[in-house]
Amino acid sequence: MATREELYSLLGKYQELKHTHRKRNQECDDEALQYFIWQCNALERSSLTFEQVKDVLAFGVRNVSDNNREELECVGLREAMKYVKKLVDNDIDLTEEVVKELHTLLYVGASEDFKGQYRTDYITIPHARNLPPVRHISYYMNKLFEEYDNEMNKMDIIEKISIFHIKFENIHPFTDGNGQVGRLIINYQLMRAGYPFIALKVKNKKEYIHAFEAYHMELNDQEMYQLIVDAIADELEARIEILNQENEK
Repeated sequence: MATREELYSLLGKYQELKHTHRKRNQECDDEALQYFIWQCNALERSSLTFEQVKDVLAFGVRNVSDNNREELECVGLREAMKYVKKLVDNDIDLTEEVVKELHTLLYVGASEDFKGQYRTDYITIPHARNLPPVRHISYYMNKLFEEYDNEMNKMDIIEKISIFHIKFENIHPFTDGNGQVGRLIINYQLMRAGYPFIALKVKNKKEYIHAFEAYHMELNDQEMYQLIVDAIADELEARIEILNQENEK
């Protein structure tokens, strides 16, 4: 498990290397995006392999219909990540409108009364507790953003990201796509803080779900915090190794 001090050390090394090797770092971004899309959708039980995801991203969706929703979600995630990068590049703050736009971009081809719209029916989620009634979703989302702009600003950035993610998923504002939108938000927050974007991996799904449960049962956010820290450390170490190879050429 990576510590906060190790993470900051890795971040410093990465930031120096990425400015020296901008082109190679952009190639890392392109490769990491494919991996993020694969892992992000796989956490929601997508059956696509990594090679199939790369094929969809390279050649598009064939015969668009409800039968290839998994392929459409690959394209939607790519468009949503482009939007995330635009937000970061233009130093645009996270708002409810941004969250709704991420959901809209994710659901390519979906109906207008679904994209970017809060759910209107009660749902049950295994790792969520006390989902708010549909009539209270806007209230809870407003409250979440008030906390994000005030109380959470006193936290370490990774802790802030962890708490926001847990609370967002517990509100579960949309009928579907909350997991993908939540992980897009994590990457927006990380990129604004100078980190590369990450993929939370399917192999860690049990730990991911348990991290939500730990918060609901004990108000313990450390499991989610550590999961995100370790994912960042893995990405930083991989990029540092790749970019260091450029120094040897």
